[in-house]
Amino acid sequence: MLNLFEIPSLLQKMMDAKWIRHEVLANNIANVDTPNFKRSEVAFETLLQKYIKESGSKLPLSTTSEKHIPNSKKTFDLKPRVVVQHDRTFRNDGNNVDIDKEMVELIQNAIAYNILADQVQRQFSLLRSAITEGRR
Repeated sequence: MLNLFEIPSLLQKMMDAKWIRHEVLANNIANVDTPNFKRSEVAFETLLQKYIKESGSKLPLSTTSEKHIPNSKKTFDLKPRVVVQHDRTFRNDGNNVDIDKEMVELIQNAIAYNILADQVQRQFSLLRSAITEGRR
């Protein structure tokens, strides 16, 4: 389970992945009429699910020295991967970009990014509240 200070880091990684996905989708849309262009996509959610599954099944160990080996990965190890799809072609010119699909994914990605930004704001608001209440 993630501690209080790992959640903002994870949200940042998720927002970074959404930003990269936005750039990849924009590139796909820009090259919709380029012959032999192959669309790209960002693989991050499957990596995140794998991380959560692996880290959730391990008991947290406390270490007494920085030289000790931790038993779980940190969230900063997660990095989105850009994957080029060579497996299918929709048109005779070798291009495999479906403009409708790309536009839908772009909108979904923008909504998800805004939701994550809201979550980051809420996390910092909770931290700020905890800090200010501690002073009273």
